[in-house]
Amino acid sequence: MKSPFYLICLLLLLASCHSAEEEHEEDQNLLDRLYKKIEQGDYPNSNAVLISQNDSLLYEWYFNGYGKDSLQDVRSTTKSVTALLAGIAIDQGLIKSVEDPIFSYLSMYNENNIDNWEERKLSISVEDLLTMRTGIGCEQFFGDMGFPDCEERMFGQEDWVKYGLSQKMAHTPGDKWLYTGTAPMIMGAVISEASDASIDKYADQYLFAQLDITDQYRWTKNRNTGRVFTAGNLWISPRNMLTLGQVVINRGKYNGVQVISKGMIEEILDEKVQLPFNYSFFETAGNTWQGQKPAKYGYYWYTERALINGREVTLKFTFGNGGNYIVLVPELDNLVMVFTGSNYGKPILNKQAFDMMYRYVLPHFLNS
Repeated sequence: MKSPFYLICLLLLLASCHSAEEEHEEDQNLLDRLYKKIEQGDYPNSNAVLISQNDSLLYEWYFNGYGKDSLQDVRSTTKSVTALLAGIAIDQGLIKSVEDPIFSYLSMYNENNIDNWEERKLSISVEDLLTMRTGIGCEQFFGDMGFPDCEERMFGQEDWVKYGLSQKMAHTPGDKWLYTGTAPMIMGAVISEASDASIDKYADQYLFAQLDITDQYRWTKNRNTGRVFTAGNLWISPRNMLTLGQVVINRGKYNGVQVISKGMIEEILDEKVQLPFNYSFFETAGNTWQGQKPAKYGYYWYTERALINGREVTLKFTFGNGGNYIVLVPELDNLVMVFTGSNYGKPILNKQAFDMMYRYVLPHFLNS
């Protein structure tokens, strides 16, 4: 028969082990738990998660047969890349001011060849394009405003830019935020005309090459005209997405070189437009995170604030249909996150990256 002392020791040891297991489960690396969740299908069609801090790549995960060289169609994250190209063109003086009317750069389009012409179109500025406040009656964000989804219809057109400019005006330029792919498509034309170069060539020379991005990306082009689609469908690797995020969070600097001016990066990320609700759509996405505030919009980049473990955290991010994000959190030692996914056309699963961030990634770095 075991002595009472022995039994007491055994009970204490078992309690200690049980406590240690509980503590391990509770305090286990949240990112390890996230990896297992993705592996077991809790976040379906997630293809990659990359996380860096102070330019050091800390985590790099791939799923569903994807790898570091795989190209992902990042859809509307392309718009955010177009914003960077616009910033460079402004830095170079090719675009003299964001207040410039767009037709000063698009002289080939006018009242003689644009449908639904009216004088208000002449007052559309470069900044109206960059902030989605052109007044043109196209909308694909809310889906219930009675405006056509011009981006979807644009692909059947010979001239994507002319098609966008030919839509009816719904508001005075600068007054109303209407999310549409026509704005960044027209913005791409402005950059191209101002620089006298196709967007892909301009991006190669002044953005990608400056960031040592020489491959693992591909633009989508109009098969009839060859014009680059600057509103979506850029195919790019997650590592290249991470590099783009790092140059933005470093205020335009890469390896000691100022690729985009600090002031221009600040303008791109500035909170220029108040959106009616938070972009992560937690109510419609079936999540119940508290502390969400309405998102704000800059030049094709979003800002959102969330309450995580009692602390308000600010996120600057891109979004592409399917769940393709570049997310920046400067206050957490320049944290950059990249999420890629193939949940195209699935509004709830599109937003699952926010659940990953709020439940696992951000608490991990807040705790550490």
